[in-house]
Amino acid sequence: MRNNSQDSTLERNYLEKYRFLIKEYEQVKNKTHPLYKKALDFYAANNTCRKSFFKVL
Repeated sequence: MRNNSQDSTLERNYLEKYRFLIKEYEQVKNKTHPLYKKALDFYAANNTCRKSFFKVL
């Protein structure tokens, strides 16, 4: 049986998702994102809230 105690797949996927979201968030803040004009639109589309997003940063 495989020992999963050293498996960091979930952590790696979580970090990869937030790295992508941070890039998009910076585009929203610089007003260069093609879809989202406001940060609230960005949060709603990505199913996150402001507090949890900034905890990651």
